[in-house]
Amino acid sequence: MSSIAWALALTLQALPPCKLPDLDQSHPSTSAFEVRPLANGDLAVAMTDPVADGEPMLSATPDSAAPADGRTSASVWLWSEASDWLLVPAGFAVDVAAVGVNGSWVIEMHDPKAPDQRRFRASSTGACVGCAYGAGAAYLEAYATAARDNEFLYCEGLERPIVRDDAGPEHLRFHFDNPRGARHDAIVVIGGEDIGYRELVVSGLDESLRDPIIAAFADD
Repeated sequence: MSSIAWALALTLQALPPCKLPDLDQSHPSTSAFEVRPLANGDLAVAMTDPVADGEPMLSATPDSAAPADGRTSASVWLWSEASDWLLVPAGFAVDVAAVGVNGSWVIEMHDPKAPDQRRFRASSTGACVGCAYGAGAAYLEAYATAARDNEFLYCEGLERPIVRDDAGPEHLRFHFDNPRGARHDAIVVIGGEDIGYRELVVSGLDESLRDPIIAAFADD
């Protein structure tokens, strides 16, 4: 084994385990946002534009109609210029809505009636290739290989066991219990021709609400 390969092997052995997306850990942001109502109870979110020359906020006017399918009495569609359409639980409040200069974004929500139990977070790494490879390497072998080849592997393995519910070449749906014992359901989706990574995680949702929300995210 060459000295370079030996050094790489030692580095990989020392990699920390990948952290799971725990909704008990919030991601506070100083980015301002505004939630605006649309027809049929749907929502739009205007976020601070990180590269604004004039208008400080990204538009909250959807550039397409909300999907025809998916919405139920317990869910609504939420649109932002960063995320496009997301199916979200009805009645949830937006805590964080932010976009980065590379197109990365995050939207966090909670149920005001059960803020510690019912939560939602959707995010994307945008155009950051290293971020996508590093995040996806924890779940999907294609990105793990790419991360190693490009020296973007920041963690290896997972900090706690997960239950794999559904998997394919470009997605993994799974659930796990966080350290507090709260069940989290999640799906991660990587890009096909694009090098991207999207993640959705929810807690406290019953199956009839949870499954359509996850399915809509996977089909985006």
